[in-house]
Amino acid sequence: MNSKELFTLFLRMVGVLGIIVIVRHALGSVLIETVPASIVIKWVVGVLVGLYLIRGAPLLIKFAFPKNSGSPE
Repeated sequence: MNSKELFTLFLRMVGVLGIIVIVRHALGSVLIETVPASIVIKWVVGVLVGLYLIRGAPLLIKFAFPKNSGSPE
């Protein structure tokens, strides 16, 4: 595996772990008490970021590994 593939794999793992943490926290909070809307919005944004990372975060990959960097792909 080259560095670009390893970086993509790392981003995907961070995305999966982030979603797991958010879902566990959300389930624990919802079962105990009423949750304010601002917290729910933060959870939704966190899940969306996690899904973006799971998809491979193409904009981050292009930023980290530009085409003209001189390194072979």
